[in-house]
Amino acid sequence: MATFRCLQSGNTVTFTQQHDIDTMRGHAGYVRVDENGELVQVQEAIKELPMIASAPVKRMGRPRKAVTI
Repeated sequence: MATFRCLQSGNTVTFTQQHDIDTMRGHAGYVRVDENGELVQVQEAIKELPMIASAPVKRMGRPRKAVTI
C-alpha cells in the first residue's frame, strides 16, 4: 500500500494495486508519502532522450499550380 500527495491541492490518495503504484511513481504531479506523513525521497533513473531532428512540416491541401511562361 502506498500513499501519494498531490503537489497542487495537497490531497492524499492511497493505492493498493502494484500497477497503480508504479503508474503514480512516474507522475510529476504527485509525491509519495510514508505512513508518518513525511515525503519519501525516491531515486529514479533519469532517462536521456536522444536529439532527433524534427520531420519537415508538410502543408495540407492541394499543391499550387505550376506557372509556365
